[in-house]
Amino acid sequence: MKHRTSTTGAIKALAVLTIIGLSTSVVAQVDGFNKGKGNMDLVGSLSYGQGLAYYVAEGTAPITRGSVALSLFAARGITKDLDVQLNIPFISISGSSGLQDGQLFIKWLPLRTSTASGTLSFGAAIGGSTPLSEYETEGIGAIGQQASSFIPMGVAQYMAGSGMFISLVGGHIAASSPTPDALIGTIRLGKASNDSYWEAYVQGQEAFGGKDYLGVGDQAPSTFKELGVSFIKVGGKYYKPAGERFGWVVESSYTLAGRNVDQTIMVAGSFIMHFRK
Repeated sequence: MKHRTSTTGAIKALAVLTIIGLSTSVVAQVDGFNKGKGNMDLVGSLSYGQGLAYYVAEGTAPITRGSVALSLFAARGITKDLDVQLNIPFISISGSSGLQDGQLFIKWLPLRTSTASGTLSFGAAIGGSTPLSEYETEGIGAIGQQASSFIPMGVAQYMAGSGMFISLVGGHIAASSPTPDALIGTIRLGKASNDSYWEAYVQGQEAFGGKDYLGVGDQAPSTFKELGVSFIKVGGKYYKPAGERFGWVVESSYTLAGRNVDQTIMVAGSFIMHFRK
């Protein structure tokens, strides 16, 4: 499977940007590929998101926000099966700006089973996030919820000999009080080849309770940190190498539905540097 070996080192660079509405986050995504021992990617990303409305508990509110996100991402293969990845985001939205929530993950994919037409792989990832600055949490300029979190996830992927693959990643966000916990998940379908990579994805988050923006009575928040953020998002990415050491990625996504989240159209671009052992 020569195509898999050639592209796997670049694939992790495709964890570009995912903008999550009111609790705007740049999520370093976990996938079903390993980097390989001693290999590393550095990624600089820029995205723009335009909110069309704001999803509330029932319907939408006429709130439109534009956001710009810069992100520095690094991923390194510690062993054949073990990767570590770090993401540092900077967000600007509606007059507020600052470093948001940094993320650190360790991903382990030790289980691989060959089939007649491809390879099944399974593993887990564990990590978390923590605020990197005292950014705004309230009002139209809210950048996030100032919550630290612990995030365990499971990973499953099937990759055919043709380079086509499908993967499922899911887990639990255990957030610091008063931000509610949530379930997260991403389904990806794509293809990796010697000279390109593409994927389409559906990503979701479902909060366990929490307060509602515009909520009344018991559902009225005393702070936006109490909001329960849920969403369903669709998107796609395309990667193209530029020589052996460099590459670029373009991405776009749209938030189909949600709760306490912007109805956002997002576009992003990234530049990648590959360091091979």
